[in-house]
Amino acid sequence: MAAHLSYGRVNLNVLREAMRKELREFLDKCAGTKAIVWDEYLTGPFGLIAQYSLLKEHEVEKMFTLKAGRLPAADVKNVIFFVRPRLELMDIIAENVLSEDRVRCPRDLHILFVPRRSLLCEQRLKDQGVLGSFIYREEYGLDLIPFDGDLLSMESETSFKECCLENDQTSLYHAAKGLMTLQALYGTIPQIIGKGECARHVANMMMRMKREFTGCQNAILPVFDTLLLLDRNVDLLSPLATQLTYEGLIDEIYGIQNTHVKLPPEKFAPKKQGEGGKELPTEPKKLQLNSAEELYAEIRDKNFNAVGPVLSKKAKVISAAFEERHHAKTVGEIKQFVSQLPHMQAARTSLANHTSIAELIKLITS
Repeated sequence: MAAHLSYGRVNLNVLREAMRKELREFLDKCAGTKAIVWDEYLTGPFGLIAQYSLLKEHEVEKMFTLKAGRLPAADVKNVIFFVRPRLELMDIIAENVLSEDRVRCPRDLHILFVPRRSLLCEQRLKDQGVLGSFIYREEYGLDLIPFDGDLLSMESETSFKECCLENDQTSLYHAAKGLMTLQALYGTIPQIIGKGECARHVANMMMRMKREFTGCQNAILPVFDTLLLLDRNVDLLSPLATQLTYEGLIDEIYGIQNTHVKLPPEKFAPKKQGEGGKELPTEPKKLQLNSAEELYAEIRDKNFNAVGPVLSKKAKVISAAFEERHHAKTVGEIKQFVSQLPHMQAARTSLANHTSIAELIKLITS
């Protein structure tokens, strides 16, 4: 269970577990060993729902990125394509399927559309002559992805352009569907208010979906009091302003993708390594940022100017905690110190990481 998803006012682990259950059911339906061919864009969001350990439990032995040409060799019974409903991806899949040696290497093929099946995509596969090759053609409703205890995202980076320039309301339908899923898990939201044309469309879609399920009354006591829907075009200036919180500046400068950030490695090199004249690391330092980390949860929303004093105070607390080992006299006191050691070491590592990040940001903000 992802502990950081239960830290907020609402336990988002309930949503994550519902998504994991749906994924497990689909994997079990494809009996036997499996290889997954990923639409690369989906690997990050899926990593927040199901780690490799869960996939491995359900006989996933190989994973590949979706690329043109022949599928990589894999001694498995099933090959499953996890893809967004994009026509250009259907052409790549068709090329993969047509290059399969169905006589020498008979493998069952399946396709899972995320978040919805598309008639246009299925028609494209049919035109390419490969639609009948798939045993299962299903959808996986990954509409709202839980990132942290206070954050859900659709990870639909082109939705504003689609709605406002192309008049394509598909992303609004996905938003409404995701909000209906929330209500199914956390109770019907009694009050919905909003501003903007797109907000009105989402609210109307939700009302229509609710009428379709009139016979299924939700007996769950509502967790949410109010849903506030705001169009992006109500305020177009805010995204152009520089973020000033600690988390905001990390995202502004280095970019946070699916709760992970890649940072310049030089600030994270061990001091001995630098002093000895050895070669410094060249690979970016990848860190996960979410509220499971106690220090990050405390400073993520603070103005950057307030982060330094917090780190300084935390350093003194950790230093004092380590100094207590000199005062441990009895076996019981030593045992108590040793039991606290893993937590203290994790706290010291966390402090070192965030001090390095703050130094990197300071170089730019100064």
